[in-house]
Amino acid sequence: MVDKPIHPHSRNDLVVDGVLIPDAPHIITPAIRHAMVAGRFEAEEAAELPRILRDGDVVLEIGAGIGFISTLLDRDERVRKVIAVEANPRLMPYMADLHARNGVSKVHRKNAVLSNGSDAAMTFYLRRDFWMGSLAPEPNAYEDTVEVPTENLDRVIRDNAVTLIVCDVEGAEAYLFHDADLTGVDRVYLELHDHVTGLAGVKSLVDALSSRGFTLDPRHSINSVVLFRRVAENEVLRPYEG
Repeated sequence: MVDKPIHPHSRNDLVVDGVLIPDAPHIITPAIRHAMVAGRFEAEEAAELPRILRDGDVVLEIGAGIGFISTLLDRDERVRKVIAVEANPRLMPYMADLHARNGVSKVHRKNAVLSNGSDAAMTFYLRRDFWMGSLAPEPNAYEDTVEVPTENLDRVIRDNAVTLIVCDVEGAEAYLFHDADLTGVDRVYLELHDHVTGLAGVKSLVDALSSRGFTLDPRHSINSVVLFRRVAENEVLRPYEG
């Protein structure tokens, strides 16, 4: 990835992996700020993405949060376009500000829930720390709810010729891909949330992706952040690297 010299604009701004994180206590809560300062915020995803990307990638990020990962993607010369989809409408102005301050130019932001269902909108459960917001009322207590418009997942993939999906949706991964047409997609990089879905949810996800020709790639999976890759008909084995 190409590094750009980014400096804080105020003493409470943060810089994480070269990304300027503007100070906003209602978004960057103490728990999230602590994770950033400690180097734990999206650390596994940020470290592994450069090894997963390919020339000409169009990336669909589902659960874009504050725009941190999409900013890193924007800086990689191999990435042609990023569609950053976030369900929480309260994060959209902050994401736009973060992208603007970091000179992001290849990211298209959408406030929506991606689904192949017939619902025009879905309930999103808001929690104090944005990374806990989800489409499920449990297991963590929520502060408020908001109705979020849906967009058709298959259409977004098809219309944008998506090649890579990056997904962090706090448990919704368990059913997101059940009826998805992943034609053209050859990598799905996501975080598992077994504390929300249970192992049954993990199995449901694995079964859905396996039925579409994907398998877990252990070479680019760290703890609960895992890569599923489409199995090539003429797979070239990677030399042992120790």
